[in-house]
Amino acid sequence: MTSEHIFVLVIVGVVALAGLIGAAVHVGRNPRSIAGAILNRLNTARTAGRRSSHSKAPTGSKAGTRELISEADSQAELKRLKAVIEERKRLALETDISHHLWGLYKIHFRSTATQSLDPFIDEDEWYKIKTVRVSSQNGLREFEFELKGARYTFTDDEERQGWSDNIKYFSLSLYDSGKVCMIEIPMKLRVDKWGSNYSISSDGPRAFIPGDWIKDFISVKLKHQHLRNREMRAQKHKERLSEIEDLKDRFGIWD
Repeated sequence: MTSEHIFVLVIVGVVALAGLIGAAVHVGRNPRSIAGAILNRLNTARTAGRRSSHSKAPTGSKAGTRELISEADSQAELKRLKAVIEERKRLALETDISHHLWGLYKIHFRSTATQSLDPFIDEDEWYKIKTVRVSSQNGLREFEFELKGARYTFTDDEERQGWSDNIKYFSLSLYDSGKVCMIEIPMKLRVDKWGSNYSISSDGPRAFIPGDWIKDFISVKLKHQHLRNREMRAQKHKERLSEIEDLKDRFGIWD
C-alpha cells in the first residue's frame, strides 16, 4: 500500500468520525427539543381546552341545571311571593294608608281649599309640608314636596284615562326621592246626579313598600283633617253671625 492510499484512508476515517460525532450531538440535542415541543403543545392544548370549556358550556352543564331548577321552583316562588303580597296588602288595609294618602292629596294638593289652610300651617313646624315643584304634562300631574326632611312626589294620571259608563279608573302614586314607588293606589271616579264620587279599589294597592313613612303620612293627614274641620267650623260660625245680624236688622231686634 502506497503512501497515497494511506493518506486517502486517513481522510475518509476522519470524515466518518466527524459524521459520527455530529450525529451523536444531534441525537443528544433532539430529545430535549422534541420533549419541549411536546410539552408546549400539551400545555397549549390544555389552555385551549379550558378556554373552550368556558366559552361553550356542554350539554348538562351548571347553567343548564340552574335553568332546570329555576323552572322547577318557579311555582313555589310565585306562591311565596303572592303570600307576602297579600300580607302587605293586609297591612295597607289595616293602617288605612290608601285612604289617608288620598285624603291628604285631595285636601292639600288637589283642592283649591288648601290656600285657606295657610294661616294654620305656621303654628307647628313639624307639621309643615313644603311644596317644591308642581307640574302637569301629558295628562300627568306631579307634586314634589318635603315632609319631615324627606322628599316625595305624588303623581295623578286621572287626565290620561278615559270614561266608560260614567266611570273612570286612574292611579295615585307616591314616590320617594329615589323615584321608587312607595305605593300605587287604584282609584275609581264615578259621576252621578249628585256629582263626582271618588272611591278606592277594594283590591288594595298595586304596589306597596312598607316603612316608617307610613306613620309620618298618617300623622300629617290627621293634622290636615283637624285643621280642615276647624276651618269649616269657623266658616259656619261666621255664616251664623252674619245671619243673626241680618235677622236682627230685618225685624228690629237690637237687644
